Amino acid sequence: METPEFPTTDQLDRDIAVMLAQDARLSFRKIAADLGVTEGTVRGRVKRLQNAGLLKLVPILDIDRTRDPTGTPGFGQHMMFITVKCANGKLDAVREALLAMPQVSALYDANAAPRLVAVCILPSLEDAATVMNRVVAIDGIREADSELVLQSIKYNAAIAPIATVADLYAAQGAVDPA
Repeated sequence: METPEFPTTDQLDRDIAVMLAQDARLSFRKIAADLGVTEGTVRGRVKRLQNAGLLKLVPILDIDRTRDPTGTPGFGQHMMFITVKCANGKLDAVREALLAMPQVSALYDANAAPRLVAVCILPSLEDAATVMNRVVAIDGIREADSELVLQSIKYNAAIAPIATVADLYAAQGAVDPA
């Protein structure tokens, strides 16, 4: 089994990553000026970190910015969390059924073994009802609860792109030894 080789990182790499995590639209020129290096240095560092699987730039939807400022009901995007408790022996089947739903943006194993939490981004409240009806119809779900996000109090996009150790090994084409 081959162990992947990850490049060493330094404070400049971390500073670039932090700046991009705060605003991924920053130009390499702006980052370079703020950090006192050349644009080519920033470009090279970002490319090296991306190629190693240590940095990934992905778009993140800010739910609050997609809402109608006039308060029109049902307009924009709605975030819904769905927590499901699975029957014994049905966790894998329920997980696969939820992963197959295009409305499920993220899926997490929760603190209790047969429990999953799905995050859905939906265009309307009617879609939220439709998704919930599909979820409760999945064979193997004992209980399902939903929560609609009414307002974002604090959201830090820098925490969104979480990579696992397996992701890092996969980025190198190697198998996680665990």
